[in-house]
Amino acid sequence: MKKLLAAGLSVLVMCALPAMADITVKMPANSGLDSLDYNYTTILNLANAKSRAERGTVSTKVPVKDNAAVLPIGTDNGGYSFQIVTGERSYIPVYALPGDDVVVEIASLEPIDYNMSGSALVDDMNKIDEIEAPFVKQINEIASSENPDRQKMQEIYGSFLDAIKDFIEENPTSTASCIAIMNLQGEDFDNAYKHLGERAKTSAVYPLVQRQNEMVQQSLAKERKLKELSSGNVVAPNFTLEDLNGKMVSLSDFKGKWVILDFWGSWCPWCIKGFPELKEAYEKYKGELEIIGVDCREDQEAWKKGVEKYELPWVNVYNPETSSVLNDYAVSGFPTKAIINPEGKIANITVGHDPAFFDKLKELMGK
Repeated sequence: MKKLLAAGLSVLVMCALPAMADITVKMPANSGLDSLDYNYTTILNLANAKSRAERGTVSTKVPVKDNAAVLPIGTDNGGYSFQIVTGERSYIPVYALPGDDVVVEIASLEPIDYNMSGSALVDDMNKIDEIEAPFVKQINEIASSENPDRQKMQEIYGSFLDAIKDFIEENPTSTASCIAIMNLQGEDFDNAYKHLGERAKTSAVYPLVQRQNEMVQQSLAKERKLKELSSGNVVAPNFTLEDLNGKMVSLSDFKGKWVILDFWGSWCPWCIKGFPELKEAYEKYKGELEIIGVDCREDQEAWKKGVEKYELPWVNVYNPETSSVLNDYAVSGFPTKAIINPEGKIANITVGHDPAFFDKLKELMGK
């Protein structure tokens, strides 16, 4: 499969194992390559790892002889996920089981054009490739034009997702539906997952589908919680965190004032982009409004340097990994800003850098 199908998957690797069969990659005669880079991991390792380190990444290469390279397949019965590197930002994903003899014929490296054959898993991948190919072609044609119409590209991508949903609905027992469903997210994925038949779940890639389902369910739960928190009827969860001077600061200390909670990190460019407008609001509503910058996902030294570098004049607190604050406020992206009214209730939550946030603040404060 090509870029659309591969975009949502992070293919990593583990230790090399003895080969039982192989993937033969046939290169174009004019490739000029004397070796071929690739990565691989077991499907189960990819599905179960809790961190990148646990995925056991291995990157390696094999020689290209007579315009062909041979990638050994190991002995893990759960199967493997390969990533054959074809360029700086392009690769060919291949799923393979012990005993498979897969052939990947590359007609062109730029743009990438290839065919695969040799196994039931590859046949499933090809079925979804056939659905994907015309949409990829349309998007590439627009992308290569002088003034790409990004809205049109998004519409085409939406049509691709509709085609994927239709395939799963029409083929609920096909193992190819497990390849197809990994293109979906959110409620689209949830609905399709519920539609999968038992035979489809016998696919070697089903553990990846299960892992994706876990992440989707977590995301949907956060969306539901965010909607509830933004209803205007929820008392803001209190918290106590350490400020720059080591003093413990609680949200409840500011009851009676409007409060903006700014969940940010110095690693987040969109968080930083919003600081000028946030400073304007802080000055404009001085005395009535307090801002509490809640630092996230970095060490204390980086946090303190960030506060100093960007000259943040409001209350700044450090949020350690052991804190439940991000979960309490259903934070799923950065920056996230929450407006707390003087009664201590959440009046608004905005995810991402959105200038409309300040219009909402003005409306809520009646200014």
